[in-house]
Amino acid sequence: METPIRLPVLGSGQSDLSVSCWLIDAGDEVAAGDRVVELLTAGMTFDVSAPVCGRLTRIEKPFDSPVAVGDILGWIDPETPDE
Repeated sequence: METPIRLPVLGSGQSDLSVSCWLIDAGDEVAAGDRVVELLTAGMTFDVSAPVCGRLTRIEKPFDSPVAVGDILGWIDPETPDE
């Protein structure tokens, strides 16, 4: 089952956030904790990390999309061990 990449709480007073750039493309593999998307607010940037290891399957919020805390930015298909 795919795991969402959600925008976490960045601190009080953060508003007018938007996607500055994706640091990976759909189909790329990531490790948990890898920076995957950069957000911009009032001239400051914030990176959002991958919550799990796997492959980025979808980008829900492309470049310049407005985002809010809790929004799903994209989806990762977690690695499954070979059986």
